Amino acid sequence: MTAPQPTPTGALPRGRRSPLTVAAVVAVLLAAVVAALVSSSGPADDEALWVSYDRDSRVLDFSLASFDGQPVGSEALRGTPVVLNFYASWCAICDRELPDFERVAQRLDGRVHVLGVNPQSNDTDQAQAVMIERNGVTYPTLRDPADELLRQFNTTGGLPTTVFVDADGVVRKVHNGLLTEPLLLAEIAAALGVQG
Repeated sequence: MTAPQPTPTGALPRGRRSPLTVAAVVAVLLAAVVAALVSSSGPADDEALWVSYDRDSRVLDFSLASFDGQPVGSEALRGTPVVLNFYASWCAICDRELPDFERVAQRLDGRVHVLGVNPQSNDTDQAQAVMIERNGVTYPTLRDPADELLRQFNTTGGLPTTVFVDADGVVRKVHNGLLTEPLLLAEIAAALGVQG
């Protein structure tokens, strides 16, 4: 039988770990779990991007020109709920959600007006036109030359921003961030009472 070997000064006996070593292992494991969750982003993760709030006292009031040169005013839209989607060509999330808005616009045609709004202080007609064509958008898109309409609903300028307006022109909900087709349909149903 051999005698136990002396432990060097400051070292822990074999089989024991220092608190710093344990903390480092835990930190590495937590980082791996977080990385796995982030890399597996799917539709459920989109819900974390929802930042909606009620705005049930403001009446929508605007007059802008569409990209095909037609004047569009809020008064002419009364009687039908409206969804305004503010986006820009440089916004990757906007690019991702435009096909969803197109599908919803087709699905709810006649029951809800879907309008795109392009704040133009940091965008160009050419870049915006390429984005619209690439995503197959057919609903009207309006120019917001000095971002005046956007600033009524989003003071930070972050995009996308979506505004839900009832048939009387009253703003019912403002949403900042990504909206997928199912989430957009759910929000239209909740805020405007129109079922998809």
